[in-house]
Amino acid sequence: MSRALVRRLKLTTIHDISNAWAGLGSALSSVCKQTHKPASLWATIAVTTYLLCISVLHVTSSTLIQFQTFNSSMTTNVSTTLGWVDMTSSENPVVITASLPVISRFPGLVPAGISNNIVYDTVQTSSVVGRATVNATTVISSCGLLPNVTYSRDGGVADASLGNGKSVSMVVSSPWVDQIRVIPTYVGNASQGYVPLGVMLTVSTSLEIKPSVQKEVAVPTIWEWPCAFAFWNVTAITNLSTALNQSSTIDVYFVQCSLSTNNTTVVIDMQTNTPENPMPVPQLSTQWEETLQWKSTNWSQKIGFILSVAGDSGYPFMDGSGYASEPSIVDEFRPYFHYHATAMPYLRSFILGEPPISNFTLSLDKLEAAVAQTVAQLTWIAGRIDGGIQPDEGMALADVEVIALRLNITHLPLLFATSASAIMLGLALHTTRAFHTSHNSQASISDIGVLQLLWLGYHLASIHDALKTVEHPTEASLRRAGMIDVCFASTTSREEEPSMRSLIDSWSRSVGHDDGMSHWV
Repeated sequence: MSRALVRRLKLTTIHDISNAWAGLGSALSSVCKQTHKPASLWATIAVTTYLLCISVLHVTSSTLIQFQTFNSSMTTNVSTTLGWVDMTSSENPVVITASLPVISRFPGLVPAGISNNIVYDTVQTSSVVGRATVNATTVISSCGLLPNVTYSRDGGVADASLGNGKSVSMVVSSPWVDQIRVIPTYVGNASQGYVPLGVMLTVSTSLEIKPSVQKEVAVPTIWEWPCAFAFWNVTAITNLSTALNQSSTIDVYFVQCSLSTNNTTVVIDMQTNTPENPMPVPQLSTQWEETLQWKSTNWSQKIGFILSVAGDSGYPFMDGSGYASEPSIVDEFRPYFHYHATAMPYLRSFILGEPPISNFTLSLDKLEAAVAQTVAQLTWIAGRIDGGIQPDEGMALADVEVIALRLNITHLPLLFATSASAIMLGLALHTTRAFHTSHNSQASISDIGVLQLLWLGYHLASIHDALKTVEHPTEASLRRAGMIDVCFASTTSREEEPSMRSLIDSWSRSVGHDDGMSHWV
């Protein structure tokens, strides 16, 4: 606007430019007015373009730069609770084994720290999202049949010779069919003493073995059962109990299982403490074989002792002669093998006089998997119950997910903003003539307003003469009358003051003095 005031332009041109600077709407209106009386087409277009660029900058500035959230990961160390505990330091094994039914009775339970036969460390915080690589221990079992076992039902003892002057001594009670039991076992000789052997089992299920091998490993035991007539005649049971009992032979196998561990690592979810891809180590044994040699360590000996001294399950089995045999808690709730499945055949045999017949064939790989899983559960429980073993703490490497901020620059709004800025800079340099300053560049007024117009009318007779002929002050009439050249940078003449003063006085009188000057303030 300053440039327009110091140049010699049409009065209408100055009017249109001044109106155009009032806003984008006024600028568009000024451009439209050029169609009726062209006076400042390019100047008003330039002002309109400048204001339009300002609007573009106003719209694009809010979308030009944005902060975007994204998931990032960082590697850090986290505290863990060790899953593997030293079972050789256990002082109360009955408390530990009594908790085994908790896991077996809830097959859908997914406890943190154990997966099948794998015991792994767990992180101590669950509020962090990410994955941790923790230490894990896989329990592996290898089982074989013990040959040439001699068993005395009355004494409840079984023995087998290992050679080299050593023998195995086992405390055994005759089991019902389709049962698997852990028995106390000791190895040594009379001169050097006996030490616990490890995990020894008695199995009364059917086995897929060759007849020649079965002859070496099967130990026949006697199980007496009453005939059907005894159930329906109570007097006969009292007086003829011995005559009415019948006996059957149940083949019992003695199975020794060696235990070993394999240390690995697993990746777990830090919020749930569960492995991402549980991969239990499969048991590779597929065929039953005889064995007289096995690995025995202090740890495996302790495990065998803990499993063999577990409390009674509360499900006794009694034959017709009054001989009772009761499995332990470990026997009752061993994974895959539940004695509830043998309860009904036992009742049918005791009440209806049916002979004990095995209806289950045990495979070697399933037995080894069950033993390994039982030992893993025993170790996991020992580190988590009151009265068990206090687990140690450790550290693990974790990839923690964090939410970070990223500065994004949107290219399309940036293009519009850059173009608008460049256009505004060019128009500013052109309209202000920044590189063409002159000595006569100071305007008499700085703006075109009501007060400035009154002042110009008072000092410039040319404006007064041009507008006094307008009878109806419409926009079109005033624009036509203002098509005269003016330059507000020139010095006004003092001789023009009297004529303009009379004009101001007459205008003031026409307004009236009722309201004073408050109408113009």
